[in-house]
Amino acid sequence: MPRPKGSKNKKTVSVSIQENVEDKIAAVEAEIAELGTQLKAKKAELKQLVKAKAESDRIAAERKAEEDKKAILDAVEKSGKSLEEILEMLGK
Repeated sequence: MPRPKGSKNKKTVSVSIQENVEDKIAAVEAEIAELGTQLKAKKAELKQLVKAKAESDRIAAERKAEEDKKAILDAVEKSGKSLEEILEMLGK
């Protein structure tokens, strides 16, 4: 009697192959967990570096503003004009 349509010889998966796959799954899950903790540590480090850079930029901006202010005041003194005359010139 012939086989029914759609019937195939099915291969059985051996137990050792299943165990090997389960071991690999467990290893990958452990690696993912380890990478997750490394990611958290790197994010914390990045946050600190960004904060330090922002503080450095703020200090540099304050120094630049102070230098600009001093340069303007020196220029006013060298011009020999009064503050009112300079403001009048700027107002026009």
